[in-house]
Amino acid sequence: MSALQRVVLALLPPKWAESVKAESRSWMVSCSCGYERSFWDIGGVRWKAAGNESRYLYCPHCGRRHWHTVHKQRKTATA
Repeated sequence: MSALQRVVLALLPPKWAESVKAESRSWMVSCSCGYERSFWDIGGVRWKAAGNESRYLYCPHCGRRHWHTVHKQRKTATA
């Protein structure tokens, strides 16, 4: 857990802290090689956010540092 995540979780009420954690996990960081991971897993916090963005990050899968797309994970329909 990053320092930012520890501070946010320590300062917010428990219900809000869980909301921050859950929503941050629903935002995905995608590499052009196809590797995806959650925004929370890279040490970030994304709460009450909108829109997509790009971040210059290292990809542990392909070993390159380049632009990754941050996007909200699509909800899958259950049959």
